[in-house]
Amino acid sequence: MPAPLLKSRSATVIGAHTPPDDMPLTLHPGNVVRLGEPRPDREGYVWADDGMLSAGWVPRDIIDASSGCNEVKAEYCSAELAVEPGQRVRLMWEDPKHGAWWCESSDSERGWVWTENLQFDEAEG
Repeated sequence: MPAPLLKSRSATVIGAHTPPDDMPLTLHPGNVVRLGEPRPDREGYVWADDGMLSAGWVPRDIIDASSGCNEVKAEYCSAELAVEPGQRVRLMWEDPKHGAWWCESSDSERGWVWTENLQFDEAEG
């Protein structure tokens, strides 16, 4: 029996986004980060950095501060994808809890796009 074909899901961007001009943060459980200000336009996100070169907006709920340090509880990458209305992106996975999709552009760049900035193909919902 032949292997099933994987169907690629895609969407059209309906809202522009320019990511912060920083080196994205790639986090693993157990990493410790420094926290900054909450994101003014996105509830539940906070600025975090690794104390070296990388920084970005991360969901506050993936950080555990109960031990006195800001320890990461889950894998996360803060890369945000620069998008313009009318652009097509490939949907890779959804983070419904935080209202975003990890997407890939036609030039193979990857990052988060807010769900409200996407119009999904009708057949894909």
